[in-house]
Amino acid sequence: MDVLVMSLRVLLPIVYAGLVIYFARTFFRSVSQSERLKFAVPAAYVTLALHAVYIGAYTAEFHHDLVATVFELCSLIAFTLLAVYVFAELRTSRETSGTGFFVTVVCFVLQLVSSLTNSGAVPEESKAILRDPIFNLHVTTSVFGYAALMLAAIYGGLYLLLFRAIRMNQFGAIFEHIPSLERLERYGLRATAFGFIFLTLSIALGAMLYTRIPLDVTTTQFVLDPKVLTTVLVWLVFGATLLVRRVMHLEGRRLVLFWMSGFLLTLVSMTIVNWVGTAFHSFL
Repeated sequence: MDVLVMSLRVLLPIVYAGLVIYFARTFFRSVSQSERLKFAVPAAYVTLALHAVYIGAYTAEFHHDLVATVFELCSLIAFTLLAVYVFAELRTSRETSGTGFFVTVVCFVLQLVSSLTNSGAVPEESKAILRDPIFNLHVTTSVFGYAALMLAAIYGGLYLLLFRAIRMNQFGAIFEHIPSLERLERYGLRATAFGFIFLTLSIALGAMLYTRIPLDVTTTQFVLDPKVLTTVLVWLVFGATLLVRRVMHLEGRRLVLFWMSGFLLTLVSMTIVNWVGTAFHSFL
């Protein structure tokens, strides 16, 4: 394996661990507002840059993006989750560090799993499709979409925890640096919009891929494929979330519960459906 790929494979979990420690320091300790996220944005950008170099070097070494196995996808999800977090909150707000701690913990675990288990080996039957750029774009946009929806679920979970604490008048130190309910809802909607856009692209690219690559499935089998159905259902739920927020002005706890139901479908799509296997998504 290329020296650069090996080096970054070892380095990335360490860098993500550094981010976790930084955000944990500001989350669990009383730090002044001006110091709270002083280096957060540069640190996140450096981490994303290193990870982008790793993805590029890995692609050059193995001739495919990080989409061939679940262990490769763990690294790609970590990258996209951090990128979406920077876009949805960190880039535009320096008022809190609570969500950053939870996000970087998830990123660290995903990258650690990938670094410890990913060997670069690819099943022989998957090598041909991995050379198709449309396929790589299809999976990559799908991962970006699901990572954004995962972030929306983190915001939603924090919203429900904080809502319950306010309702029961029970506050602890953990809530000190968590954003307000209004901001959690705003960040969650921003992540939802981001995920909806990328899932739309992924579905369109998947349809293009179906017409480009000969598969031993009919159009009906394609439409009724469990992976396709769950992805479309997730897309519909999050699209409906944005629609009812704009048209019906639904907000607050009911809106959060609405998009959290979409996250449950996301979990089904990423776990149970993949384990069962499908007509043409069985390579993951």
